Amino acid sequence: MKSKTGDLVLVHAYKHSGKLYRSWEKVSVFEETEDYLILINEEVLITEVNGRKWKTNEPAIWFFYKQGWYNIICMFKERGINYYCNLASPYIFEEGTVKYIDYDLDFKVFNDYSYKILDLKEFNRNRMAWNYSVEIVDKVWECVDEIKKMIKERAKPFNHEYTSDIWEQYQNLKNKN
Repeated sequence: MKSKTGDLVLVHAYKHSGKLYRSWEKVSVFEETEDYLILINEEVLITEVNGRKWKTNEPAIWFFYKQGWYNIICMFKERGINYYCNLASPYIFEEGTVKYIDYDLDFKVFNDYSYKILDLKEFNRNRMAWNYSVEIVDKVWECVDEIKKMIKERAKPFNHEYTSDIWEQYQNLKNKN
């Protein structure tokens, strides 16, 4: 079943072991197509596997892909737009919940498009502990290169104008309701 703009959904991130490790409540659907899903985070409650709960600090747009092995969060901070990219399985949507497997590696991309790759030790530790297949490891590294290229080329969604335009469209929809 396809979601509609304004629907509230859950997001569940799993580890390769199959265990849920983080969930987001009441994330708003902005747009769903055959290829991607765009969600809006505004003061979303996040629950960690250890029970710790916290709310998102800034509004954000979250892009999920049906084929891409990553999802990208565009955060609107005081100093501009930053991006956080999770290397992860393509998402599935079932029973009002967006689900994906997190493969540990992350990109933190700053407003000036400089970036850091995070959690390499965690990736290597989990790769061994949970026996990631050669195909998964290759896919993750292929996506690292793909994301670097997207950042360099300012490809969507790593494009401030594009993400700002989506945010403006969302605000206009919200103000009409």
